[in-house]
Amino acid sequence: MKTIFITVSAILFWALLSVVSRILLVNYEFNPWLFSFLQLVAGGAALLGISLRRGAAWNSFNRTATWVLGALRVLSTALYTSVLAALSVLEAGILGAVNLPVIALVVWILSKRRPRAPEWVGHALILLAVVLLTQGLEEGIRNTALGLMGLNAICVAAMNLIAERHPENSTDSPVGRAWFSGVVLVITAAVFLAVRLLHGDGIAHLFDTPLVVASIAVGVLLRAPAMFLAFWSIRAAGAQGYTAAIALLPLFGMAFEQSSVWVGLLDVSRFQMTAAYLAVIALAGTLIILAARSAHVLPGSGWRQGVG
Repeated sequence: MKTIFITVSAILFWALLSVVSRILLVNYEFNPWLFSFLQLVAGGAALLGISLRRGAAWNSFNRTATWVLGALRVLSTALYTSVLAALSVLEAGILGAVNLPVIALVVWILSKRRPRAPEWVGHALILLAVVLLTQGLEEGIRNTALGLMGLNAICVAAMNLIAERHPENSTDSPVGRAWFSGVVLVITAAVFLAVRLLHGDGIAHLFDTPLVVASIAVGVLLRAPAMFLAFWSIRAAGAQGYTAAIALLPLFGMAFEQSSVWVGLLDVSRFQMTAAYLAVIALAGTLIILAARSAHVLPGSGWRQGVG
């Protein structure tokens, strides 16, 4: 029950982060890159500040795996933010459901753990929902959105598998996990900045007070807890368990986004009942996969053994 609570809380925070980010990007036309960068800095600084330790803790910045996580976070964030500029959170979430088939494929390749027959049914339903949604998108954004979310799925699969095995995410201490989450966010921000500077793009002219204030607030209140809970969920449920829970993201996102339209925070809604039905299909596929996998977990073993 604790694992379910942690995992659902993580997805709720990601949904809120997506919707709030979309509201700010649409209404205030913030620079998406700087908005994401400042979020990462603020969220990372907040987590490091509340869990500050001395000595060996600073060695976290020396681990190659942590920097790889940061680089993957940069690419994933950039890809997802780009998709949010054109699609609703519901639509982006349905496309994101492809994460589960992708991570299952990666596990199959790496550990020779082939999906069982019922799992194929679940993966087929997820892919069906993704294909049907893609066919209904406007021609101008269809291929771009599918390509970006496909790359994002690869990044998410790699991130979750690395985080599951990362030695600093194996701790049961909330303070230790907060420190680890903060380090990943700060490294992600550093990679963000390095990529920007390597392209020769200046950033000083992009700063303005509303952008800075909004970014810090979103980073501290939403991105920091989302990252903290995500790593905790990966530790408790395993990479595939957490990835499966992401199927809830489009439904939570739909509820938050439609609420934003009703109260006037968003002027235009891309909501269509067809997309809601497809989200349910993707969720059904995920539940089939979870049921098939949990049925083969050995007595006394945890979900993490059952998924990997």
